[in-house]
Amino acid sequence: MLNRRTLTLAGLLAGTGGAARAMGGLWVCHDVPPYVWQGERGMEGFAFRLYEQVARQAGLAVQLQFVPFARALRMLEAGHAEAALVFTRAPEREARFRWLFPVGRFRFAVFTLPGAGPAPSTIAQLKGLRVGSLRASVGRGWLEQAGIAGVVEGKDYAELLALLRRGIVDAVVGPEAVLRSTEARDGGVGLRVTLMDNGFDFYAAAGPAMPEATVARVRAAYQQLVDAGVVAQLRKAHPEALAPG
Repeated sequence: MLNRRTLTLAGLLAGTGGAARAMGGLWVCHDVPPYVWQGERGMEGFAFRLYEQVARQAGLAVQLQFVPFARALRMLEAGHAEAALVFTRAPEREARFRWLFPVGRFRFAVFTLPGAGPAPSTIAQLKGLRVGSLRASVGRGWLEQAGIAGVVEGKDYAELLALLRRGIVDAVVGPEAVLRSTEARDGGVGLRVTLMDNGFDFYAAAGPAMPEATVARVRAAYQQLVDAGVVAQLRKAHPEALAPG
């Protein structure tokens, strides 16, 4: 199970030297392949590899815990976690969080079953359908603003795609790369995909519990990795996490 899984970077940082290492707080994340997920060899994905590098560069011994997204958001807002690793940066969130470093880019997409009638090509065509959306997500708010009443919330994208395959929802809305990766990982077959004109960035975001000094330390570490070419190397190795939006 991914829930309640915690990873510490204390061991990974052992080689940096005790004087350079500082205790960091808890970071949270939900299962969002191809950005971060639990694979056969442990945590994988562009966001996770970048998180490792930034923590090492900043000299922070931090923990990463996997929880459902809605819980991760509550923990971040309540100060029970210092940061979220894969968090959509959107205008309505801009002033509520401090944005540490980018971990991916995506476009929203609508997934439907083959042969289930015309594929929706606009947000207006979702009206009257049962639409699955991640609980507490930007996509959920987007559907609400568009007046989509028949929204069924899920705790993660695997659950939402299962609801689609069982016919409980007519469509699922979410980040294209995440839904494609989740479907492929779970052995699903050929869903129809319609891209929407909504491009967003995933960021590591700090909540109120992270001290300003730590925010500055993390941001500086990321910039050092950019200057050293490390981020470019990671991006080259993980092109699936950087789809144009």
